[in-house]
Amino acid sequence: MNEQNSQAGRLQAHTGAERPGEAGPNETAARSAELRAAIDSIRTIRRLTNLGPDPTVRPAEWERRRLLRTVSLLLEAEGIPPSAAGEDGEPVRAGYRTSDGDRLGQVLVRWVGPRGSGIRFQEQEHLRRCQTVLRNWGFEALEVRGPGGRRYLEVEAKAAEA
Repeated sequence: MNEQNSQAGRLQAHTGAERPGEAGPNETAARSAELRAAIDSIRTIRRLTNLGPDPTVRPAEWERRRLLRTVSLLLEAEGIPPSAAGEDGEPVRAGYRTSDGDRLGQVLVRWVGPRGSGIRFQEQEHLRRCQTVLRNWGFEALEVRGPGGRRYLEVEAKAAEA
């Protein structure tokens, strides 16, 4: 069972690997409200657990332990669309796709879309928007070029202040 589905009744974080849903206007409005509540909760947790002059500018320990979930929620809450996967796992919609990184405490963010859609020519622009969002929330987000020159972000929580 993966992290985002581990608790019933909890807002599911969209990583971009889910099947496309048929969300109507009511579901979309409900999702927006749930995302706003999740963002408010993140701010509250930061305020209650972090020290320093502005405790909301860096990730709390709670977020560090749920980094994939936190990064995914932040991106979607900022209006960046998650991708979706077909039955074969291939992207059927353009958007972000988050996954655990190679190291503990690291998340990868890719911009993906259907084959033949020219998505690789859009990835830098969209990843920079993702990078800005994550940096504004106190994460380190480094753009990297992988195999075939494809770009992605390596995201980590900034070190806690002593």
